[in-house]
Amino acid sequence: MKTKVLTYCLIGIVLLCLSVSNTEALTKVNFQLNWKITADHAPYYVALKNGWFKEEGLDVNIIIGQGSGYTVQVLDSGKAEIGISDAPVPIKGIAQGAKIKIVGIIFDKHPNCMYFWKDSGITKPQDIVGKTVAVPAADGHYVMWPAFAKQIGIEPDSVTFVNIEPSAKVAALATKKADVVFELYTGKPFMEKAIPPDQLGTILWSDYGFNAYAHSLIARNDVIEKNPEIVKGFLKAAYRGWDFVLKNPEEGVKILSEYHPINQTDYLANLMIVMEFFKTDRYKNYGIGYIDPQRMNDTIELVGKYMGIDINFKPEDAYTSEFLPDPPYKFEF
Repeated sequence: MKTKVLTYCLIGIVLLCLSVSNTEALTKVNFQLNWKITADHAPYYVALKNGWFKEEGLDVNIIIGQGSGYTVQVLDSGKAEIGISDAPVPIKGIAQGAKIKIVGIIFDKHPNCMYFWKDSGITKPQDIVGKTVAVPAADGHYVMWPAFAKQIGIEPDSVTFVNIEPSAKVAALATKKADVVFELYTGKPFMEKAIPPDQLGTILWSDYGFNAYAHSLIARNDVIEKNPEIVKGFLKAAYRGWDFVLKNPEEGVKILSEYHPINQTDYLANLMIVMEFFKTDRYKNYGIGYIDPQRMNDTIELVGKYMGIDINFKPEDAYTSEFLPDPPYKFEF
């Protein structure tokens, strides 16, 4: 009996040591989201649950976001290795000295949008002049507003901004704390929970010439240079997660609900709109995450021309495609 007990104890100790050894072998990675939890974050939790990050040797810690500008700050300060940010925001950051680089694209179309009550009199983007706009100070919309304003022929300071918390966008518009709220078009299902759909107005920036790259994955330069396998492994697992979610949206939302208390019906509606921003010939032909050099150059030029930023770097200093999955995951739609 004593021999059997001793055997079980030894087996337990061996298994514990193996477990500790495997954990220690993983490289810790802080992954900074761009925002509070939305359906487009499901792929990363799918990769987490299915052990795809671990397969790449990574112990990934997913951190809730506060805006694209905040993501750039967090990475540049060394508090995270990889993050999500609207492409013009890290481009602006790079021009101002941030040691980061875009390593993959998420949305291939730009979803920036302005929301308003239809009875506000707004019918075109120029009607925003003189209005109050609610948006967090670190939000990508706020950072990119000067560029869009100049594109549509108005002065950036012709509106009054109201700084709000990231989670307060829907309430700010529903209670008319502001005339307009800047939010992604993918967030429309959440807006419609508080504002009757027939009274909710939307204007998509891309319909008026704003064709910059949108959500992107960014990494710190020192990580890229010293630990490139981290970036390569992360992107492989992340885009594997996207491939799964694009093919299995209901299951993707279900997995997200295991990590966060969400309304699966609302988030599935959110995800179905998200998927529309993946339906491009680029993604069909070259795979999700693909970075088109000409479009990236156009995005960089937009930041310089309309945001008043001195582009003091070469385009190839702002992005790289070398870590994208090979072969790529393609979205057949």
